[in-house]
Amino acid sequence: MKKKFLLFAFLYISIITLFAQGPTAFVNFLNRKELAHATVSFKAIDMYSKRVIVSYNENLSLVPASNLKIVTTATALEVLGSQFIFETPLFYDGFIQESTLHGNLYIKGSGDPTLGSEFAQDNAENFLKEWLVGINRSGIKKINGNIVVLDHLFGYEGVSPKWLWEDLGNYYAPGIYGISVFDNIYRVYLRSSAPGSMPTVLNTKPHIYNMEITNEIKVSGSSTNNASIFGVPFSNDIRLYGTIPAYQSSFILKGSIPDPGLFLAQYFHDYLQENGISVEGEATTYRTNPILPAEENLISTVRSIDLASIIQTVNFDSNNHYAEQLYKVLTVMNSIDIPEYWRENGLDSDALSMYDGSGISHNNVVSTKFLIDLLVYMYRKSDNSDVFYKSLPIAGKSGTVASFLKNTHLEGNARLKSGSLSNVHSYSGYIESKGRRYAVSLIINNFTGTRSELRRGIEQLFNGLF
Repeated sequence: MKKKFLLFAFLYISIITLFAQGPTAFVNFLNRKELAHATVSFKAIDMYSKRVIVSYNENLSLVPASNLKIVTTATALEVLGSQFIFETPLFYDGFIQESTLHGNLYIKGSGDPTLGSEFAQDNAENFLKEWLVGINRSGIKKINGNIVVLDHLFGYEGVSPKWLWEDLGNYYAPGIYGISVFDNIYRVYLRSSAPGSMPTVLNTKPHIYNMEITNEIKVSGSSTNNASIFGVPFSNDIRLYGTIPAYQSSFILKGSIPDPGLFLAQYFHDYLQENGISVEGEATTYRTNPILPAEENLISTVRSIDLASIIQTVNFDSNNHYAEQLYKVLTVMNSIDIPEYWRENGLDSDALSMYDGSGISHNNVVSTKFLIDLLVYMYRKSDNSDVFYKSLPIAGKSGTVASFLKNTHLEGNARLKSGSLSNVHSYSGYIESKGRRYAVSLIINNFTGTRSELRRGIEQLFNGLF
């Protein structure tokens, strides 16, 4: 009798637990082997009826990876507005006499992430051409002074102290300063031969003065790229390590320009000389020579694309560089405490901790409840609702989710931001199905197995629920 009672009690608890967890598709998902040791948080609601479809660990604060970009871009839209643009002026002090500038030429950083960006324009040097036109219009043929980049807008911390040491120097973890140029990226070109050998470093583009490269890369028999670049802010000593495939005639690694301000000063110095403008002084920055001009005689101003276009790049391409620049604009230039900002706008942001704007740090945490509340707020209350909605890539069609939900009934019917770090996977956004629109947020920490298997499981979950 006692055994029957215990069996009944066990079955009852199991049924109650399954019911609490939600629909069958979600229960099946939780039973996947990749999640045996994982922490899962998931919430989905019907946007029209406000009915909760699934709520599971919705209040847990988990590492969101790039799903944090939803918070960064939504905040930027609300604080700055979709039409906000950055302006980067070129000006001089001193005076012009007989085609000679007796003074310095200054570039004043405004935090613009799009200056020379491959994501914002066809020709990366268009901004340089604009400045050159302005210089020619001013009648300047010779500069007696220096080329000075005022790069101090955000200070010189550069990278978040919460980023992993192994990420520093790589293109996806760029240093963020008052000036940004060419996406703060340089490329190292290598040529590899037989497995077991060491590849040859061919060159770097763009050229960075005084860069010292220590090459510790080995050539492997694998077709996988496991190579990385290591470097720290303001140091031109970089290290290449890991492995690359054999017999590659031109293999590319992307790194983060260690000192974007000084790089731009030197690049523009050379550009002017190549275009017939003599420069007698040196290329320098506010960091190395902290003197501000007594006057600002404007020559030309480069204007960025609008914020709506910038945040689309952030969310479509999961662009860390753009996201980090926006984070600095919000937190440094505008003194915004992002969790407090959303608390003042009626959202419970206690579960949100941000140490960067892109989601690189494993110290960032947020709950799916907060992300759902934010998605609902941006859809229902924000004046930027349409801009925000369209900034999310379309599942099966575009951006980082171009292959996700492909060849399913949800292809083309979901706007989702993906996120991934080691042992972290996430999706948040909107799904349309059967005449309904849903807000969804799924964060998984510490999964095992392959990411591709987990992704297939999430596809089955979404197709089974909606």
